[in-house]
Formats: sequence, C-alpha cells, structure tokens
Amino acid sequence: MHRRVRVPARVNIIGEHTDYAGGLALPFAVDFYLELTAKRTESDYIGDETVIDLWRCAGGWPAELEIKSDIPIGKGMSSSAALCLAIILAANDSIDQLKACQEAQRIEHQILKTPCGLLDQMAMMYGKLNHASLIDFSQLSVKSIPIPKDWKFKLVDSGINRNLSETQYDQTSQEEYVHQENVRVKQALTASPIELGKLLNQSHQYLTMIGVSTPEVDSLVKKLQHTDGVLGARMMGGGFGGMILVLVDSDSVLPNLPLVKSSNGPTVEEIL
Repeated sequence: MHRRVRVPARVNIIGEHTDYAGGLALPFAVDFYLELTAKRTESDYIGDETVIDLWRCAGGWPAELEIKSDIPIGKGMSSSAALCLAIILAANDSIDQLKACQEAQRIEHQILKTPCGLLDQMAMMYGKLNHASLIDFSQLSVKSIPIPKDWKFKLVDSGINRNLSETQYDQTSQEEYVHQENVRVKQALTASPIELGKLLNQSHQYLTMIGVSTPEVDSLVKKLQHTDGVLGARMMGGGFGGMILVLVDSDSVLPNLPLVKSSNGPTVEEIL
C-alpha cells in the first residue's frame, strides 16, 4: 500500500506572531505544494534522515518515504510545517483536523526544534479555494472568509534565507503589539484594497518593533511601499528574511511576478 499526501503552502495576509499569544490571523492556502509518498515496507525506514526522524516521531509504520516540493525553503511560506503536516496525515488512517495540526506542531518542535505556533498548520489544513481563514487562537477556531476579488497579492523574495530554529525573538513582552495586530486583523475583514494596504504597512512596522525584521528587509519593504501601484507591503512569516507580501492594484504592477493563487487544503490518496 502507498499513501500520498499533498499539502499546500500558506500566505498570511495579516496577523503575524499572534498565534502563540492567543490572537488572530488571516492566512490562506496557496498553490505551492509538498507531496509525500509513503510506501509500506516489511521493516525498513528508507528516505531522508530528518524525514525518517519525523515519521518515527509521528508513529509511522515502516516505509519508504519520498518528498517532492515546490514550496520555497526558508522563505516564510512554511515548508517545514507542510512537511510535518504531510507526515501526520500519512502516518494516521484517520485524524481530526485540529489534532493533525497539533501533532504536526509537536513533531516540528521535537525534531526540527522550531518554536512555531499553530498558524502555519491551521492555515494549510483548513484551506479553501478563494477563501482566507480567520483563525482565533484563543479558541483554536476557524472561519472561512471569501477573499475579495480586488485583493491582488504578489510575493517578492527578499533574497535573505533564514532558519527559524536558529533565530531568537522575545515572545513574552509583546502584549500591546499583539493587541494592535489583532485590531488590524478585524479591520482587514471589511477593508477596501487601499485600506488593507495601509494595514499591511502598519503590520510591517509592528514586525520591526518586535525585532523580527532586518534593515535589509525594511529597506526593500519601504522601496516596494513607494512603488506605483503598490497599495501595501510587509514581511511575511516568522521573520529575519523570506518573502515580502505585496498588495497591488492591478496585475500589471511588478509585471515579472505572478499573482498569488489560493488553494484548497491537503489531500490524502490511497494507492493500492
């Protein structure tokens, strides 16, 4: 028996560094994917050493494990969370959606040593085409929100890769900032593109204040914010580099970059 799991990446519109503080976020799943194929074996575990460690930690059966992925690594699109979620979904015959997210977080903490919250896993797990997920981390609840057609996003690579397991930031002294970011998430729900752009710019200021941005990223964000047709821009993901999320007023802005496309959540396929 083979089991194939396909997990999308995620983009977070707004609500960064709020998940571990019981706050709010508004991400959506996007059409970059990690695919894990698990082929049952008699007794051997075959594949990349780290993938095998994660698989064993998840209680996976003896298998040959193969990974294919077009999710950029170290770019704030949660390639590691996609891997961990795929492993949990493949290793379990049946598992509750939230439990799968929590188990994916557990093995990421234990094996990859990444101090992640639940934003990435929940954004992927609950993904719905043309919808964002309003996640309330105080209740671990999710509500699907249609993405307005005039919200047009592009991703700009800062050129700076980072490993969040090797970065440090203070998760305890940010209550005021988290409160302000929660307010921005709520305002985003009814925002016009121009209003949302302003919220994205404010969100980047928040990320700079809590110390997870860099001067190089700040300089690029500022340049993008002052580009004709750009309504707002901010660093996306855990910080210290990666992708910059840019809200544009038309497809022709930053013409060399495609618009970000939304996706449904994971799929699990049994192959006999």
